[in-house]
Formats: sequence, structure tokens, C-alpha cells
Amino acid sequence: MANVALQTIGSNNPPSPIEYAQTVVDEINAWLADHPTIESEDDARAAKPLLDRAKLSLDEVEAERDSKVRPLNEQVSAINVKYKALHNTDAKKPGLFDKIVIELKARVAAFMIREEQRRQAEAEAARRAQEEAERIAREAEAKEMEALANARAGEVVDVAEVTKEADAAFEEFERQSRFAARAERDTKVKIGGGFGKTASLREVETLHLDSYSLALKAIGPNDKVRDAILSAARDYRKLHGELPAGVRATYERKL
Repeated sequence: MANVALQTIGSNNPPSPIEYAQTVVDEINAWLADHPTIESEDDARAAKPLLDRAKLSLDEVEAERDSKVRPLNEQVSAINVKYKALHNTDAKKPGLFDKIVIELKARVAAFMIREEQRRQAEAEAARRAQEEAERIAREAEAKEMEALANARAGEVVDVAEVTKEADAAFEEFERQSRFAARAERDTKVKIGGGFGKTASLREVETLHLDSYSLALKAIGPNDKVRDAILSAARDYRKLHGELPAGVRATYERKL
């Protein structure tokens, strides 16, 4: 846009767009102070040139800003295109390098999941073995107690043999308990090596919308939901030529 606004000052060193816009705004403020309300067409006509000058001066401010920022934005855009084609922090738009790394991570994760499942199966088997060893140990203990009671009652019993069997059963139970505890502890797969932190699986939450109506009823009215619905309603109107049921448009006259 030609510097029409600047030429109104008439100086060898005309003010910058911001400086000129400041003079326009100051003039508008002074006019507003003298006119709390616009009561007549004459007042409205007096305000019209101020609106025109304000628009012109603000257009000049925006034009200068754009002239300074546009080359920088173009440089930034070119840099982003070059680098983000290879690596992009936006997970929804991976670059070439990202896709290769994602494939590697997927294969490592697939192995870790299989290994975790295998270890969980081993831990479950160890737990069942522990339970069986405990059952046998309890039976051996009960048998020992019964044998000792019978011996005290005068029955000829090989107490040493019965006690030996009970002790052996209890030792086996303790061994199976240690093995089961170790197996349970080792179900979490961790991959070491390299120079980074140990790789391990983690829980990643993904939300799924199963019922719009139930979710909206539970969440209740709020600004985020309203804005999202109104945005979707505008898209709906572009496709169908009308707003969806439940959404209406109102109009007000503005300058």
C-alpha cells in the first residue's frame, strides 16, 4: 500500500507506521472523551474520517510488520521443510528418519512383548509349582505331627524318617518360593546396552469415544465442548447448506 498515511505528516523524516498510528489513536481517544455517545449524523460524519485514518494507519502497521517478518518466516519455513522432512517432533507427521526409527522401535517392542509374555507364563508356572510345593510341605508337616503324636502314645514310628521327609518338603517349598519370586520380579523386560537409559515397555494411554451422548452427558456443558461443536457445525453447514439440529445462528448489525 502506498504510504498515503505517512504523507499527511509532511516531513523529511516522516514517522514510522507505529508512530503515525499512535497519533491517530491519540486523536481518536481525545474525540471519544468529547463524545461519550454519538447523538447525531453530524457526530457520525465527524467520526467517519477517524475510522478511515485508523484503518489506513493500522494497514500500514501490518504492512510494515509483514515486510519485516515475511522474509524471516520464509527462511524458517524453508529450514523446517528441510529438517522436518527427516525428523519431525510431531508424532502425527514423522519424517524419513523418524519412520526408520519407528520401525526399529516397533520390532524391539514386539520382541519385548513376546519375551514379557513368555516370562509371565514362566512366572505363572513357577507360582503353581510353589503352590504345589506348599501343599506337599503342609501334608508332610501334618504327617510329621501325627507321627510324633503316635510315638508319644506308644506306637512304633520312624520319627527320624518322617521328620527328614517333612524337612525336605519344606526346603523344596522354600526353593520354589524363591524361584517364583524371582520369576515374578523378572517378568518386566528391560534391554540394556548402548549408552542411553535402559529400554523398557511402558503403558501408553489412548482414549476411545464409545458414546458421544454418554460422554457429553457426563462432561456437561463447557467452553471447550461448545467451541468444538460449533466448529463442527460450521463444517456441517458447508457440506449440507444448513446448520445441524440443535445449533442456530443469530445475527447482529456491526460496523
